Amino acid sequence: MYAEIDNQGERREEMVEPLTNYLVARVQKDFNKNNSFLGAMFTSTNRTLNENLSYLRDDAYTGGIDFRHNWKNRNYFLKGKMVASYVKGSKEAITLTQQSLTHLFQRVDAGHVSVDIDKTSLAGTGGEFEIGKEGGGNFRYKTGFIWRSPELELNDIGFLRQADEVRQYANLMYLFLKPTKIYRNIQINLSQFTTYDFDGNFNRTQYDFQGNISWKNNWWTEVGLAHKPRIFINSFLRGGPRWRYSEENYQFLFFGSDQRKKLNFTLGYIQSAAKQDNFSFYRYVLRLNYQPIDALSVSLNSEFENNPNKTQYVSQKAFGTVNRYILGEINNQTWSTSLRLNYSINPNLSIQYYGQPFIARGRYTNFNFVSNATAKNLNERVTWFAENQISKNGSIYSIDEDRNNTTDYQFSDPDFSFVQFKSNLVLRWEYISGSELYFVWSQGVTGFADTKESLTNSIESGIFKKRPKNTFLLKATYRFMF
Repeated sequence: MYAEIDNQGERREEMVEPLTNYLVARVQKDFNKNNSFLGAMFTSTNRTLNENLSYLRDDAYTGGIDFRHNWKNRNYFLKGKMVASYVKGSKEAITLTQQSLTHLFQRVDAGHVSVDIDKTSLAGTGGEFEIGKEGGGNFRYKTGFIWRSPELELNDIGFLRQADEVRQYANLMYLFLKPTKIYRNIQINLSQFTTYDFDGNFNRTQYDFQGNISWKNNWWTEVGLAHKPRIFINSFLRGGPRWRYSEENYQFLFFGSDQRKKLNFTLGYIQSAAKQDNFSFYRYVLRLNYQPIDALSVSLNSEFENNPNKTQYVSQKAFGTVNRYILGEINNQTWSTSLRLNYSINPNLSIQYYGQPFIARGRYTNFNFVSNATAKNLNERVTWFAENQISKNGSIYSIDEDRNNTTDYQFSDPDFSFVQFKSNLVLRWEYISGSELYFVWSQGVTGFADTKESLTNSIESGIFKKRPKNTFLLKATYRFMF
């Protein structure tokens, strides 16, 4: 794909998407009366690049196997999967891969990885093994572990958020299956997990309790509690040292009406808080479903989140011979509502609609910098700027850290207000058995609003007063009958 670039009247064409081959191959064999299977998968991404796109990887390959074995009437199981990856490209592309948020080989306190600017390839491994009981009686349980080596890379054709991790987990469940005059069934879960990196750092541990109950009238309630006594994050400071969050407690409560009814609802509340008010999280959820006739269903899902945090990452700047990792106290609010409509005109003709306005706004105050990233006490972990150390001119903050009336470093105002609206209208027609036509109208608006505005005013100025982008698509499938 080429784009036409207009530079003050001088136009040129430039490649923005190279000719690329994507391949995904999967094979699976069931045996032992379908109680076991063995599978394999291979993927490849191959790009034809020019000098302008040398930051992209030339080739990326992954190969893996997976298996599962069930026994004793499929009540017990053992499963696993293993994957290996290999990517290659220019020195620039592989250096960028090493420095990406997935890998962060440049971390200042990493003893097991470092950036090699002469490398032209990376190879890594990952996998998971799990064993447990998922049927029979009142108890269910499972335990397992996951690993992702530092050089594992799957993002050319798959998705990998974070490499360099080893995770152990366990789960115990008890079921009350015999109905009573009060409830139909109850499910109680206890779980825990711990994570490490390949440098041997103990990064996280978490304990969870969850329970849900189906009442006699088919209403339901779900409750959960979690305790996180240890939270270290390797990627938080974007290549800086491991960062420690304060100890956190988490809880949620959801309940809803009989989902068999034409009109049913769900209400939910999620709350999380860390020691020393390091951060907190609140989410309010409302879901409505309405099906007046068999052919028509309408659903509405609205969520509001408030996530204040005293130590949100902002930037990093050089101060003398050291790096300053700048953080700030953020008041982060998010609101979204999605509407879905499905109408079947007849078995062969149907209409689906989806629409969602979304806004995320963050306002920063009380800037600070990292003084001891792994300290348990928040006041030792960061140092707050005094009034005579920080000043603002327009959208630029200036820092005079040593108070000598000379600016030591600057950073931009990180406040943001992002707004978006997405909608899709799809007409599906099965013109002959197994063969379909799809007519799609997609509409969207993406932009930014004034951070000083309220959320409702931001929706109006950022969405309703903007011209939307319209896209029309046609998809056809034909099934050959033999």
